[in-house]
Amino acid sequence: MIFYFSGTGNSQAAAGFFSSHLGEDMKNMAEAIRQKEFSWEVEENETLGLVFPVYYWGLPTVVVQFLSRLELSGKTPYVWAVITCGGSIGAADRQLRAVAKKSGIEVSAVFSLVMPDNFVPMFRAPGEEEVREILEKADLRMEEILEKIRSRGEGETSKGRDLMLSVTAQTLYRSGRKTSKFSVDDTCIGCGQCASICPVGAIGMKNGRPFWKKDRCALCMGCLNRCPKEAIQYGKGTRKNGRYVYPRG
Repeated sequence: MIFYFSGTGNSQAAAGFFSSHLGEDMKNMAEAIRQKEFSWEVEENETLGLVFPVYYWGLPTVVVQFLSRLELSGKTPYVWAVITCGGSIGAADRQLRAVAKKSGIEVSAVFSLVMPDNFVPMFRAPGEEEVREILEKADLRMEEILEKIRSRGEGETSKGRDLMLSVTAQTLYRSGRKTSKFSVDDTCIGCGQCASICPVGAIGMKNGRPFWKKDRCALCMGCLNRCPKEAIQYGKGTRKNGRYVYPRG
């Protein structure tokens, strides 16, 4: 089984790659939370995969919430994780192992996978050529990771300086994530896509326009990046920074 979380498609695409090559089923963590599906039986020779993006050099709130409630039965699996990132996962591997251990799950290997960055509140979205180059390298990297998973190999381990970076950034992430910074401009067509895809149900629709009904969200930027009119902004910088959604099918 492969559990995944994805805001704009990178991690979903990676999960799909490993699913097809390993013959493992996929399950969206956000969907599992909504459906309250936390108990899974591990079959003979089945691996348990976790695929998700790094947020602030740590784990997204959705991943923490899901893993904190996950209960496994049956065989003891080889547990592997692929964490997608724009450059580095920091010490997300350590946080993952700590969170999983509280649920009695030992993570065997963690792998980082560089893919195009979608966090436009801080960075400009990559252009088409840059996206193509990054994804071509990601394809090769996934092949490498696949072979290590098949051989039940070891993954990566973060260093001390990564831990300091992650602790600081995760403090900001946990105390931040304020939806009050989201806004919608007049190009909004009221399609409701933002509300339907929000993994934590933070967006509602009123009089044909979205509004944020929760004070905080996962900050996945799915609503902003997937808006067909680029009508959703976060703060003052996103209008000029472009948008990113995984481009392959």
